[in-house]
Amino acid sequence: MLSPELYIQGLSMPGGLAFDADEQLFVAETQQGRIRKIGPHGKPIPFAATGGKPLGIAFDDSNDLFVAEKGRRHLLLISADEAVEVYAHQCKGKRFNGPQDLCFGPAGDLIFTDVGEQAGGSIYSVDIDAEATQLAAGLANPTGLVLSQDASSLYVIEAGLNRILILPFAEGGTLGAPQVFIQFEEGHPPRALLFDDKGRLYITRPGAGLTIADPDGQITAQIPIPGDEPTALVFGGPDFDELYIAEASSGSIYRLRTESPGQRPFAGPRSI
Repeated sequence: MLSPELYIQGLSMPGGLAFDADEQLFVAETQQGRIRKIGPHGKPIPFAATGGKPLGIAFDDSNDLFVAEKGRRHLLLISADEAVEVYAHQCKGKRFNGPQDLCFGPAGDLIFTDVGEQAGGSIYSVDIDAEATQLAAGLANPTGLVLSQDASSLYVIEAGLNRILILPFAEGGTLGAPQVFIQFEEGHPPRALLFDDKGRLYITRPGAGLTIADPDGQITAQIPIPGDEPTALVFGGPDFDELYIAEASSGSIYRLRTESPGQRPFAGPRSI
């Protein structure tokens, strides 16, 4: 595995990364409340304003962009023509506290974490009709999340307790009791996580860089990332073996060639 190389700089607190269907990289700039796409020569191009603090972003199979907008406490849908609309903001009359990260389930539902300190955090799903369902509650500030390769469970960062949980999917799509996958004893809580196709988990940790764990939760590598605040992760490249890592303090994105391709994210079906 090679060392990370600088891919782009000059961003404002990048907090979310995603590739669209044309393999173009998009960045959520949390501090500026906007989404930008990266042009062919590494130049950031304006795409959409969210008006708050955008964090996790993900494209569906129709190339629509969904945004976890923590500052405005809702999910946004940004269509291919750049129209911005609120997709969901509540579950059974209760407003979201502040969506943080999101991913798609294999059936096309959007799954996201909702901020909450001292066991006040939740995990929700939102279906294609924008109806929200609470999948889990009582979590201490859940942040990053990713599906297992077989879609049988959800891996979630519980930042308030500095650990990563596994929550198995139960019958009906709800989540079962969490189990601790990795408990970090020191350092800042993780921010984001992704799998490669061998089941290795890549984890950004402020102050520590990039941590790699095997399928049993044993840490196998620690890779320094310039700067103290690595945030979002996304796989890309022709062979899907290039890991892009956002670093908030310097406003940079780094690129790292990995031993194995990344796990392909679920993105639908959502087309109608």
